[in-house]
Amino acid sequence: MKQRVRVRAATPADIETVVTLRLALVAEQSDSPLYQPLRADAPARARRLFGTQLSSRREATFLAFEGETCVGIVRCVAAPPSPLFDHPPHGYMTSAFVIPRARRRGVLRALVNAAEDWAARQGLGELRLHSMAGSEQADGAWSALGFGVVEQLRRRVIPAGPAQPAARPPASARQAAKPATPRAAARRSTP
Repeated sequence: MKQRVRVRAATPADIETVVTLRLALVAEQSDSPLYQPLRADAPARARRLFGTQLSSRREATFLAFEGETCVGIVRCVAAPPSPLFDHPPHGYMTSAFVIPRARRRGVLRALVNAAEDWAARQGLGELRLHSMAGSEQADGAWSALGFGVVEQLRRRVIPAGPAQPAARPPASARQAAKPATPRAAARRSTP
């Protein structure tokens, strides 16, 4: 039986739920080279980062519930427009995730609607997002929600080359390492 989806803004008190859902998203996308390798201390780093995000006025995180169970999340950031183009500021959505057993039940739509309402109240003119390449399920969901593809993210790994030169020591260390001139050496050795 389909339960009614309820969405609310997350607060700092929701940090454990936010960390759990966002790390579940990362785990689900672990086939992508952009999401690996995960640091051993990722949960601790996530708590600090996501805690800061939950306290920001320039963004909002929304949680979706079926009954008392949290089943989804989305984050929306108010992004300024480029000064080169006549575009309005936009909302940039990240971390959109619905737990597998709650998919295809309107949860993502409810989260996007909440993000859109928030973005409109912020005076933002559109929503943007990046999604995983090659996922028919994600492509279908985002298209059904009215998101069109406008660009692609491409990646090229720079091969590891020879070891990088050591950082240049500070001027004081370079000065101390200079060989003394004969005259300076004579002054230092004079009692």
